[in-house]
Amino acid sequence: MSSASVKPVGIDLGTTFSAISYVDDGGAPRAIPNPEGAYVTPSAVYIKPDRSIVVGQKALDALSERPDRVAVNFKRDMGEKFYSEPIGGREFSPEALSALVLKRLAQDARNELGEIGGAVITVPAYFGDARRKATQDAGRIAGLDVIDIINEPTAAALANAFQQYINLGGDQSDLSIARIAARAPSTTMVYDLGGGTFDVTIIRIDHNDFEVIATGGEVRLGGIDFDQRIVNYFCDEFRRRHGIDPRDTPETMERIRATCELAKIALSDSEQTVLICEHLGRKMQVPISRARFEQLTADLIARTQISTEMLLEDAMLSWDRVDNILLVGGSSRIPRVSRMLSEISGKEPEMAIAPDQIVSHGAALHAAISVHDRAEHRASTSTQSTAARQERRLDSENALRLQDDEEEQRVMQSIMAADAVDAAKRIKLADVNSHGLGVIVRAKEGQGTANSVIIPRNTPLPTSRVKLFGTEAKNQRQVRLRITEGDTRDPRGCTQIGECLIRQLPKGLPKGAPVEVSFRYDASGRIHVKAIELTSRISADVQLERTSGFAQEDLNKMKDAVSEINVE
Repeated sequence: MSSASVKPVGIDLGTTFSAISYVDDGGAPRAIPNPEGAYVTPSAVYIKPDRSIVVGQKALDALSERPDRVAVNFKRDMGEKFYSEPIGGREFSPEALSALVLKRLAQDARNELGEIGGAVITVPAYFGDARRKATQDAGRIAGLDVIDIINEPTAAALANAFQQYINLGGDQSDLSIARIAARAPSTTMVYDLGGGTFDVTIIRIDHNDFEVIATGGEVRLGGIDFDQRIVNYFCDEFRRRHGIDPRDTPETMERIRATCELAKIALSDSEQTVLICEHLGRKMQVPISRARFEQLTADLIARTQISTEMLLEDAMLSWDRVDNILLVGGSSRIPRVSRMLSEISGKEPEMAIAPDQIVSHGAALHAAISVHDRAEHRASTSTQSTAARQERRLDSENALRLQDDEEEQRVMQSIMAADAVDAAKRIKLADVNSHGLGVIVRAKEGQGTANSVIIPRNTPLPTSRVKLFGTEAKNQRQVRLRITEGDTRDPRGCTQIGECLIRQLPKGLPKGAPVEVSFRYDASGRIHVKAIELTSRISADVQLERTSGFAQEDLNKMKDAVSEINVE
């Protein structure tokens, strides 16, 4: 890559902090600093009374004075219609708020690099389809060319493997990174405890494959939940001493939260620290030890332990089959995390180099590889086309001209063969579905409806599954399939993501007439559903694509509105 080339970027769009990186001319991933010189930017948006927008640390600083005008943690609401709280008296979608953060990151990148190319944006592996669509929409609203949406643990594993490759003497300017996987074969568990989400994923790296074996976690578990335990500890003590509860005053609470977050960070290095906060003119100091913090958060650590142990069961692995445990995310620095993992695995977890940046590094590598592969593909196609033109010219000179359709077919076959060779050289990022896919069916008499899972979670992609059902009534004229994402039997714990309707069934079908339902889930995230009533052979099918949660017209309007906003 030349210094003048337009570089793609990788973005870790986090709950509490976000980061953006690129691959430099030497082939190394680099995080891009914001104007304050930091490599991570708070995912906070301040909408000032004059309607100007501030994103980042200054927005976070405004939280204690104007909590009604600052949005934080909106990544947790991705996939919902609106952010959980009105901002300045107005409703905002999580996508719009996320787009403002992405726009600020893109501005920082342009200040560093000039023009930027496409972007790869990461999401928690445990994000469902609606949340992934919302993240993709946020990128488009921000005016970014979204190359891909990839899982955070996969990005972290890619960046970690790349570092191992360099340590073993690999050429970091070589973007044919099948060599990376060949140099760093392993089965890695990525334990990612971020600010607002928790993921644990097992990835097998072998030859030119990065294969996700299984993934688990919780969308609403992260560092802010650990902070809240310290907040409650302080507020309970303040109320005990003074008879006043600071939780009744939003402005005070934001200052207390900031203090408690700093205390959590301090307890990663020290055995004890002191909480100092003021409320209604009453200043109070409350000491807190690391041991007390661990007592307060024991159940949160236990939840991550349960997810981790369930993941091993899903993957049908024992700890001796896991080569290393990689810690990612700022809250993975909590000492109890490493101790817990060491106790249950018998292995010493490895803290990722720059755990707050490694995900954006991996996304940047994926972006650079994608652009590199596209360029190679275009060059290969161009070479084939040039060769074909030269051959046609020679054929013409020798009066041995081929028929146009025969010639076109031969050229296309040659191009396809070259593409197949090129694809074999490229790295393969194999994934699994993070949530089950199924349909809602009638349960036993008097028991209402149930979710029947057809593709269980952690099934390697692509995959196809078939299941047989029966009509629920005599002379039934249509079958309506409600397609779900989720793993619970209770449909209320699942998300309906589409419908498939068989119409105009013949009269006289008996109750229980067989209906075959087939699901096909491809590697790019498209879900194909087909239903056939086997007696009449009448069928219906639907394809669910991870494209956009908004109508294109609405998306364009939001994009235009954000493009006119000056983000500070």
